[in-house]
Amino acid sequence: MDRLIERLPEIITAAAQSYLGILALLSVSLSVLAYFFFAKAREKVKVGIFVLLFLGVLGFGVAMFRATTDAPIASRPVFDSTATLSREAKTLLKQAALDPSGFVLFEYYGASVDLHTNGISFFTDKGDHRALAMWESVLQELVKDGLLVARGDRGEVFKITKKGYDVAERID
Repeated sequence: MDRLIERLPEIITAAAQSYLGILALLSVSLSVLAYFFFAKAREKVKVGIFVLLFLGVLGFGVAMFRATTDAPIASRPVFDSTATLSREAKTLLKQAALDPSGFVLFEYYGASVDLHTNGISFFTDKGDHRALAMWESVLQELVKDGLLVARGDRGEVFKITKKGYDVAERID
């Protein structure tokens, strides 16, 4: 249970990446809450609460999917992430998309640091603190835009997302 609580922010972040994930998270959350609130209730009350929760989740799911399919795909606004990315972010994202595992590693070794993906080390001058700040900013930029997602809790392992792959395909 402690491990679940520790990983809860990561689970919520992963679920928020898609409408189905949000719907699944909502369903599980309501089920857990209903269990704790109504565990000792009479059978008729439990069935009534279940029906209400089920109808609520079903209604939310229908509304959510209706909202996403109302506008034709051609008329939906297209956000071009490549236009707002820095040159370094584009380079790192492109290489992450080419990496067989899709990972970007930002590793600390005592006093030195290494940033690499696809067999390429991007941070080669360990004494250049300005470059270190720049590459940290690049990682934050890619995570903020949803192109990379942090794995683990130490900020050293990142994985490219589907959106990241899509944007990387559009980079020259």
